[in-house]
Amino acid sequence: MRLSFYSYVLLLLCIQCTSIAKRQEYEDSLRAYKKANLENAISYLPTEEKKGFIAVLEKAHLGFLNGETNYKTLEKLAEESKDRLRFSASRSLKSFFYMESEEGYYASEAEIIYLHILLGLYYVRAGEFDKGKVQARFAGNLLSGEWSAEGQFDDPTLRLLLASLWLSTGSIDEAKVDFRKASQLKPQSAALRAMANDNYNKNEEFILIFGGPGAEPEMDPSVNLNFLRGLRNLKFRQTGKQSQLAIIDGVGKTNLSLEKDTLGWYERHLTRDNAISELIEDSKYFQLVSASALKEGTKGTVKVTGAILAGATIVALGAGVVYLGVEANSSELGAIGIAIMITGVQLGAEWIERSYDDARRNMRKDLDISDEYRFVRFFPEYVWIGKSKSGLVSPKLQVRPDNLPYTLSPAMGKVKVRFGFFPDNQRP
Repeated sequence: MRLSFYSYVLLLLCIQCTSIAKRQEYEDSLRAYKKANLENAISYLPTEEKKGFIAVLEKAHLGFLNGETNYKTLEKLAEESKDRLRFSASRSLKSFFYMESEEGYYASEAEIIYLHILLGLYYVRAGEFDKGKVQARFAGNLLSGEWSAEGQFDDPTLRLLLASLWLSTGSIDEAKVDFRKASQLKPQSAALRAMANDNYNKNEEFILIFGGPGAEPEMDPSVNLNFLRGLRNLKFRQTGKQSQLAIIDGVGKTNLSLEKDTLGWYERHLTRDNAISELIEDSKYFQLVSASALKEGTKGTVKVTGAILAGATIVALGAGVVYLGVEANSSELGAIGIAIMITGVQLGAEWIERSYDDARRNMRKDLDISDEYRFVRFFPEYVWIGKSKSGLVSPKLQVRPDNLPYTLSPAMGKVKVRFGFFPDNQRP
């Protein structure tokens, strides 16, 4: 019976021992990414899930920004995603779709849609325009499918990305549909209204720059600790500076418009994760709470007992000094003894309170699941868009200060589209 109890305790304490890539495994890659060093960002990617959905999409995204052309692994993942795509409903989301991967990850709507847009862009880069159109059509169906008339997921930034894919395939009418939809989703944007009503030809160039170092999850201090819903105590934090950018080409200058919307991808990710796997995650999180409570309860008992003993020892020492004062008929010595006794009581109380505070703090740290929250990193926090009336010859990104790093890829497609990346964290 005792063996079974200890086995159960050990099982609880090892619940979090998994092979998933945690935040600390991304540190080197994210550091390189924030310097726009995409080659190092790719080479430093975690290896824990190198064949899983997250790893494949992260590497493909970074590779595209770095000018790579190999899309075979991404293509295989896209085909698998179609077979694994599931549609569901919840009270909060009404309806949503997701993909459960082999490694147990629930890919979100934005991740799945972007996967197909990205594959389409890879096809265009390789000159396979018809394949690019197929991916664009599939992504468009997911964004506006009739299956999800209430609560459907739509997003202006994804519409911009989809429009850029349509443009690069030469499908201008389809691109204008998505520009128009992006404008409807974000009516306050003058740039989107202009894009929706503008004309496009093969002598012009559309520009889209990915911006920001990437959002990261953290515990939400505004939410009370919920022992059964760990994911609902998370929020995503963005740190990009949202700078003003322009493209310089010789004497010409094209101002870029900042479009800020991708935080919705992450917020939807959190809500959707609770909706999909609430029973599974609640069970795991409850076990984590139990394990943490057991650990901190044991530690707290030891600390409190030690505090009581230490305080009692000091009180006893004070009592001894009082006794010596009485024997020596010394009021001063007696007063010192009484002071020591009072100090012992006060210190004991303080140590006990500190032990409880330490236990609460350690338990909250144990229950902080932000380091292990799974999502696709390196997505933009926002994008800049613009259009040059002529093809660019040797464009440069105008940033302040001038030494901040960025990348610009060559223009591609039947209607030229140029992508770039600017970390926008003001730390070269």
